[in-house]
Amino acid sequence: SVVIVGGMTEWYVSIKDSKAFNCKVEDFTHMSGNFSNHIGSPDLLILFTNTVSHKMVRTAVTEAEK
Repeated sequence: SVVIVGGMTEWYVSIKDSKAFNCKVEDFTHMSGNFSNHIGSPDLLILFTNTVSHKMVRTAVTEAEK
């Protein structure tokens, strides 16, 4: 599975509709209350740091290190 944190919502429409990826793609553009629980344990985490809050970046990095 792949988790994408940050970026623009419009990007994910084409990524999710693409048949080129043979995996589950989750995207997070806004931080929810239980964000760390939603990340889970993906095979790949892509983080766009310019488009998200510092708290969301820290949470994503902490979960990725686990």
